[in-house]
Amino acid sequence: MVKRVEQHCSGNDGAPRRRGAALTELHRAHKVMGFYPAGHPLRAESLRLAFSALHDAIGEEPLLLVVGKGGFTSSDGGAAVEDNPMAQSLARELFIRRVRRLAFLPDLSSGDLEAFLALLSLDHRSVPSAGGMEALMARRGITTIWANEIDLSAIGRKRQEIEEIRAGSSGPSFAEDLPDGGAFLDSSGRADAGSLLSTVPMEETRGERAGEEGDLGPEELIALMAREPDDERYREFARAFVKECHRLQAGGEFERLLPLLDLLLRQANDGGEGLARRGSALLAFDQAAGEDMVDFLVQRLEAMHGTEDDRLLPLLAQLGSRAAVPLVASLCGAEGTRALRNLAAGLVAVGEEGAPLLVELLADGRGHVVQMVAAILGEIGHGGCVAELRRCLGHPDERVRREALRSLGRIGGPDATEAIIDCLGAAGDPVLRRQAAVSLGALRSVRAVEPLFAVVAERDLFLRTLPLKKDALAAIGRIGDRSAVSSLVALLGRRPLFFRRRWEELQCLAAAVVGLIGDPATLPLLAGLEAAGGRLGTACGAAARAIEQRQNGASHG
Repeated sequence: MVKRVEQHCSGNDGAPRRRGAALTELHRAHKVMGFYPAGHPLRAESLRLAFSALHDAIGEEPLLLVVGKGGFTSSDGGAAVEDNPMAQSLARELFIRRVRRLAFLPDLSSGDLEAFLALLSLDHRSVPSAGGMEALMARRGITTIWANEIDLSAIGRKRQEIEEIRAGSSGPSFAEDLPDGGAFLDSSGRADAGSLLSTVPMEETRGERAGEEGDLGPEELIALMAREPDDERYREFARAFVKECHRLQAGGEFERLLPLLDLLLRQANDGGEGLARRGSALLAFDQAAGEDMVDFLVQRLEAMHGTEDDRLLPLLAQLGSRAAVPLVASLCGAEGTRALRNLAAGLVAVGEEGAPLLVELLADGRGHVVQMVAAILGEIGHGGCVAELRRCLGHPDERVRREALRSLGRIGGPDATEAIIDCLGAAGDPVLRRQAAVSLGALRSVRAVEPLFAVVAERDLFLRTLPLKKDALAAIGRIGDRSAVSSLVALLGRRPLFFRRRWEELQCLAAAVVGLIGDPATLPLLAGLEAAGGRLGTACGAAARAIEQRQNGASHG
């Protein structure tokens, strides 16, 4: 059975993405504390994942966040955060508890994080009367997370005060902050979020609900969830639904579970619903799809014919890194073009979370595997594999070389551009050189203009490389930088002695490129060549009119 894989954020994802992923894990941990009782192994696992993700996102400097009603913002000194529904839902939980600023310090402790999540699970209506989250956190002795304070000097002073108080006492009294004087503390002395949530007024008691939901199957529960207007009630149904899903998986009823997970994901992605409900649905989905179900989805995808089941890719995309391991394992052992393409589509849907596993396969000894992996990484646009793809440009299999080059063109960036420029000089592989020229034109990198024109100017008396030279000129035209004009003018003025029709064909294309670049300084030259007549004269006249039209359009604009 495939083991659960932690979410991975490479350095190329950027700080906002890492922060968004960390806040997603924090929201999951918060919800898990409401789903499962104290001592449940999923609570400890979820806390561990949240702590690890936050630690990576914080780095060596404090992580300062500004909380808005609709999510985290970068205004007023807050760090930028990539937006996602679960991070937005976490922001809402903080906002209704009157937390407008949040600071995580580099020495974040797992104990402080657990205590903070327990406080975050309190009924939000009880927080103001207890002095606010900042007061509750101070009395709990939390010193590595700060609410409504992002001034580091002030945090330092307050932290010292709290640590001095803690050093002079037997420990913080958290019970006085909780309903009924701490009746909801578990055996370890920490707040049991599941019990705390029971203090929220409901229309029915939890016992009555458990009895009602215990008689319902997963189909009835998912239907009730779709119609339920109350967020807390929705969460109760979701908890029961997860249990039913576990029962189905234990009995091997994966076919029955598949449409249910599809419906649950649709609820999670329903933009018309509130963030709290969508966050609960996402958490329920994560808990409902066990490892056996993930393996079933991968096997179903591998055997799929055409687009017979469009539900699979969104499900795998939501599973993320949990689906990446079985997908990659199946890709390595797959036989047949259809199976390979299906699995590749699944990995593209998973995206960046599967990229680190794929990069390792670029060193595989089987050419067809490396070719497919290179294509997938290009579709994903994973910027962390440029060095590995560059090495694949020297692969003995020409299909691998061309796929690696295509993927570098899709990924782009300075490093990828340099790797593609190197391919322009690939001796003995004219197809790769032409592909490199086309890719550089698509990238529109000014850095590529000089190397491309070097290809055009290569000594070739008989123009055997005319197709390559034409591709290089076309790429220069797509880039459109005026630094190429002087070289293009020199080419237009050339008077070859041999193979004049071929040279004329190249010069006509050069004239068209001059027209695309649109430098008015070339108009006199183009007019003179037009007056000389012939094919080149016609091409120069068309280029001149193109430049004049652009000038007229600019003046009217």
